[in-house]
Amino acid sequence: MQHPLDEGDLTLIHALQIRPRGTWSELASVLGESGPTLAARWARLRADGAAWITAYPLADTVVTAFVEVDIVPGLMHQVCAVLDVSPWAGTIEYAARGRDLLVTIFAKDFAHLSEILLDELGEIPGVAQFRTHIAARIHVEGSRWQLGALGPRERAALRVLPDARPPSSISLRKPTYAPLLLELARDGRATAADIASRIDRPASTVRRQLGTLLRSGGLVFRCEIAQRLTRWPVTVTWWCRVPASALDDVVERVRREPRVRLCMTITGTSNFLLTMWTASMTDLMASQRWLEDCLGPSSSIADTAVTLRTRKRLGWMVHPDGRATGVVYPPTVALVGE
Repeated sequence: MQHPLDEGDLTLIHALQIRPRGTWSELASVLGESGPTLAARWARLRADGAAWITAYPLADTVVTAFVEVDIVPGLMHQVCAVLDVSPWAGTIEYAARGRDLLVTIFAKDFAHLSEILLDELGEIPGVAQFRTHIAARIHVEGSRWQLGALGPRERAALRVLPDARPPSSISLRKPTYAPLLLELARDGRATAADIASRIDRPASTVRRQLGTLLRSGGLVFRCEIAQRLTRWPVTVTWWCRVPASALDDVVERVRREPRVRLCMTITGTSNFLLTMWTASMTDLMASQRWLEDCLGPSSSIADTAVTLRTRKRLGWMVHPDGRATGVVYPPTVALVGE
């Protein structure tokens, strides 16, 4: 990476992982730097592609599938070019063995997922075959993952910052909110004025709609970081077999590990999937021993995949070095509209 992150960068990113839309003055009161300094620091990080903030609906409002894709030799580029712009393909990863790609797909409902798999993914020239794991329940997802740059006192101070108003219930799929959702996916800190200028609505109207949307509690805001700028540059995914009677205990143990990026119950013989960022291949093996302990004697690891490179993360295209390119194909395109 051309610009390694300093301690101030890391603490700011961690603070934004806790309070993605916290005001600069709120964050300044905890981090000990001025609001303008923090704003300038964030502008640099975002421009460099080192960190970014996106937004998406809660996991239980959509259908998620984790798909292993095999590609006809020589056609990887052509297949990926189609997946890049597909609004249902949220994340694309190159895998080291057993499958060519791991693609995370988002759909409005089961019928929509079936259409995506049979009529779109299955019809892409170069896709040889694919194996689909449908999420029955997502226990941990990436917005929970944090850098660990802040101490307990700073983390606690950020968590107690007051929210403006109590949550209100709305349908995110109303056409009113679709343009706002797309803009927030591209910039999770976008203001009402920013959004109004992009969607050609009065600022006062957008301010009211954005306030309602934010108070709904139906959106997840995630501050991401270029993985290779962290201490954990290696991504590993495990497929496991866990008896239903042991599942709750395993999930409880897994939730205690802060490096877990994704944990979900899935369909199929391997009914439990877990993704973690690790420091090295040696650390990966130590993490696998930790997972085996979590699983206990009644469960087992069925398969493992190491990610060679992430191409797209929640709609954001990324460089081979992990930095955001600035090009975004928001997965919310597949999730909005009645």
